Amino acid sequence: MSFTLRALLIVSAVLVCAFVFFKLKRAQMQVLDSLFWLLFSSSFVLLGVFPQIANCISELLGFLSPSNFVFLYVVAVLVVRDFRNSLHIAKLEERLNALVQAVALHSDGWR
Repeated sequence: MSFTLRALLIVSAVLVCAFVFFKLKRAQMQVLDSLFWLLFSSSFVLLGVFPQIANCISELLGFLSPSNFVFLYVVAVLVVRDFRNSLHIAKLEERLNALVQAVALHSDGWR
């Protein structure tokens, strides 16, 4: 893995951590979400500081270069996160629709 990619991983991890701490301080982010981002950024630091991890996994899985593995790792984790968020949003929309229907049925008594 090139030095540039390693440096980029570490710098991006530091920026993500700073942004997460800033959002937590302003109470604009839930703790569970911040935990995900902190763990995700710490995995960037691990891959940047110890490139042997990426080298071993990329050789094991048959990637041509460790950077290809790193990019696939990032994309895969974010796709799984997006899918989880989509499921959560669908559940919230369902609950919102049920709530709106319940309020609509009971709104005649409020006048």
